[in-house]
Amino acid sequence: MRVVKVLLIIVAACAVGVVVVAVAAITANNVESNQTQEALDPFYTPPNPVVGKPGDIIRFEPLTGFNITDGTGYRILYVSKDPTGALRASGGMVFVPTKPVAGERKVVAYAHGTSGLGDACAPSRSPLTPTAQPFIQTLMNLGYVYTATDYVGLGTPGEPFYMIGSSEAQDVVNSVRAARNFPGSNAGTTYAVMGHSQGGHSAIWTGALSKEIAPELDLVGVAASAPATQLEPLLNQQWNSLIGWAIGPEVALSWPLVYPELAPVDILTPTGVELYTDLAYECLEAAGMKGAIESAMGKELFAENPAKVPAWAAAMKDQTPAPLPPSMPTLISQAIGDGVVLANTNSLTQQKWCAAGSNVQFNWLGQLATGPLASAETHENTLYAAWPMETDWIQARFANEPATSNCGFTPPVAPYPVPATPTSP
Repeated sequence: MRVVKVLLIIVAACAVGVVVVAVAAITANNVESNQTQEALDPFYTPPNPVVGKPGDIIRFEPLTGFNITDGTGYRILYVSKDPTGALRASGGMVFVPTKPVAGERKVVAYAHGTSGLGDACAPSRSPLTPTAQPFIQTLMNLGYVYTATDYVGLGTPGEPFYMIGSSEAQDVVNSVRAARNFPGSNAGTTYAVMGHSQGGHSAIWTGALSKEIAPELDLVGVAASAPATQLEPLLNQQWNSLIGWAIGPEVALSWPLVYPELAPVDILTPTGVELYTDLAYECLEAAGMKGAIESAMGKELFAENPAKVPAWAAAMKDQTPAPLPPSMPTLISQAIGDGVVLANTNSLTQQKWCAAGSNVQFNWLGQLATGPLASAETHENTLYAAWPMETDWIQARFANEPATSNCGFTPPVAPYPVPATPTSP
C-alpha cells in the first residue's frame, strides 16, 4: 500500500482551509489519469466471452518507465478465473531476463498490496509501479522470470474480488502459467511467491491452494511481508480509523459478491452507504483524501464494528488463511511499529502457526520510520526492508536447501488477545 502518501494527504486535507485545495488536486489528477487510462483501455478489454485455458495470454506489449537492465518487461492480459470458476481476464506484468540460460528458468510471482479498484490503480497500468516494486532488477540479475498479477477486475472489466483468497490464488498461479506461456521466457514449473500487505494474504492463500489449482507446478515457498493474516482481530482494531476509510469500501464492495448474505447497509452509516462504491474505485491516495475530508466534517464510514456482526465476522474467519502445512516453507516479515497491519495480529499468527507445526520463519523488524507518520511509513517500508532477505530465502528454496523454522523465538509484540473459551459450570 502507498499508505504514507495517503496519510500525508489526510493530514493536509484535515487542516482548516485546505479542503478546497485538496478536492481541486483530486480533480486535476483524475483528469490527467483518465486521459492516460482511456488510451490503455483497448489493451485491457478482453474478448467477450473470455475463452481458452487459465494462463493463456490474450495479448502483450512492451512496458515503458522501468529502468531495468538485463531484462525486458511486458504488460500482459491473460486468462484467469473468478471465485465461481468462470474464466476472467487479468492484467499483469512479465519480466524476462535477457541473458541466456541453460535449462528452464525459475519463476518468482509477486502479489501486490491494496491499491484501490479503479483502472489506474492496477500496477501494470500505474506509473508508480517501478518504485513500488524495486526488486525486479535483482530478480533479472539472478536470471529468474518475474510475473505480477493485477488481479481480475482491477484494471479489467468485471467485478473485483478484494481479499478473497481463492480468487487471489487463482490470479497468482495463473500468472505463473502465463509466464510459462510467454514467448521466449523459458520459464519452468518451479516457482516461489512473494507478497506485501493484501498481497501477503494472496501469497499465503496461494501456498494453501497452489496444488489444487495447478498440480503441474511446483511452489517451493511463500514469502510475505506485513501480510493481512488475522482478519477479524485486524478489523476489530482498525474499523473506526482513517485506515478504515481507505480500505473498508473495497471490502464492503467485494465481499457481498461472494457472500450474498452480507449487506453493506448492516455495517455502514448512511454516509458510508452513499460513498463506499465510489471510494472503492478510487486509488488509495484519493480514497484516503476523500475519507479524510468526510472524517474532518464529523462523518463516519462504519455504523458499527463489522467484526461484531455475525455474518461479516464469519466471512472474516473464512478469508483468514489457515496455518500452512510443514511441506510449504513460509517466511513472514513484520515490523513492530506497523500501524496498518498491526504487529499483534502477526504475533498471533506466529502463535497459531507454530502450534500447528508450520515450517515458518518469522523475520521481526523494528521501527522503520520516525516522526508523526512513522506507523504508516513503517508498513510501507516493511516491503523495502524485507525483500533482500526474501530474495535470499527464495534463492535457498530454489537451491533445494532445507528451510528451518524459528518458532522457538518469542515475538517482541504480544499476540492479539484470544477470547477465553467459556467453561461449563
